Amino acid sequence: MYPNFIVIGPPKCASSSLHFYLGQHPEIFTAKIKETRFFSLHYEKGMDYYSKYFDEAGNAKAIGEATPSYSFLPFAADRIKENLPGVKLILCFRNPLDRTFSSWLMQKGMGKELLSMREAIEINRKQMGYITLEGEEGAKTWKQSTGNFSADETRLRTYIQGGMFAAILKSYYKRFQPSQVKIIFLDDLKKDFDGTMSSLFKFLGVNDKFIVPNKEIVNFHFDRKASKVTNKLFGIKGTRFLIDLTPKFIKDKLKKSWKTKEPLKLEMDERLYLWEIFKEDIAELEQILGRDFSHWNPNNKKEKATAATG
Repeated sequence: MYPNFIVIGPPKCASSSLHFYLGQHPEIFTAKIKETRFFSLHYEKGMDYYSKYFDEAGNAKAIGEATPSYSFLPFAADRIKENLPGVKLILCFRNPLDRTFSSWLMQKGMGKELLSMREAIEINRKQMGYITLEGEEGAKTWKQSTGNFSADETRLRTYIQGGMFAAILKSYYKRFQPSQVKIIFLDDLKKDFDGTMSSLFKFLGVNDKFIVPNKEIVNFHFDRKASKVTNKLFGIKGTRFLIDLTPKFIKDKLKKSWKTKEPLKLEMDERLYLWEIFKEDIAELEQILGRDFSHWNPNNKKEKATAATG
């Protein structure tokens, strides 16, 4: 038993929530562990190992998993194509500036990132000039990076790759038919939840009239202080496994206890800095999808703010 759909990300674009929402549909089976990371980290274990994640799928029409890092890993895309050529792929996009900040904030919160966002991004930009994630070399690089959370350039960072949506689309369109790829946007999910989910259900060939009963946003990770303790006791992998196994009612209590009164925000100067990195990819995404993303441009917000105070 293998999946016929995969939520491939990108990270910090509601993949956890989508995994949760899709799993509520009576005709859909989702792997109990959201991120199997099979095609990125466990491929050498073989497809029989992978199939065990879906042993309990029964007669489900749609069977799937969600591993958001697949989106920007070309070697993983190659492996998916080789083994599951007919699979359906789901992507969820959001403002890439916010996505990048959210990704850095999560890494920082879990104690994996010791640098400021700009310092980390600059290392990321430099690495993109000499590190590839293509082919077997890319697979080896990715596997070696697992567990390396140093502050210097020896640690691989992919904050930028995760937000290059046009590049991600082109990579998958080279390998799969566009009809196999479903793209939704986090903004659409927020504005029209039922309509967006209905379009996903239709794409997967299940009853598209089903209304998801639990629409809770799923986005949980340990804060920095807590993760330092668990990382020391169980290691990074052990911590992630612990998060997966933590019952929902305990997660809810932990969320409330760790909620800060003044959460970090992405300031305008940092938005403008990130815009310069992503603006060309965003322009290309507009051309590919025929959709306007000018609301992602912080310069437009800056102009409005100036006009309002002027």
